[in-house]
Amino acid sequence: MKARQERYIERDDLRDATHLEITVSYTKGGANYFSGGVTPRGFYLSVNPVKKGERSVCYRLFSGQSELLFEAQRYTAKQFARAVEMAKSREEALISAVVMANKAA
Repeated sequence: MKARQERYIERDDLRDATHLEITVSYTKGGANYFSGGVTPRGFYLSVNPVKKGERSVCYRLFSGQSELLFEAQRYTAKQFARAVEMAKSREEALISAVVMANKAA
């Protein structure tokens, strides 16, 4: 069972980052203590600027963005494949938002 797919895009126009990590994943959801709300259970697309080395990946907290693709009560391979296809059409908008936020910081 693979509940996560990630890939990296190398970018030269980011501050304190060398790549963008694009991830499609299933999250069980629940209480979110940072926002004080509840995170829905389902499939998410997330984009994070990272500094990628030979053997390490360094993240900066709260620098990325994520988007709920669709809610799901449980993980299935068929739904994961659907989430990956949906992410292809939505990732450009999320990448643009993360790059703009990174340049403004």
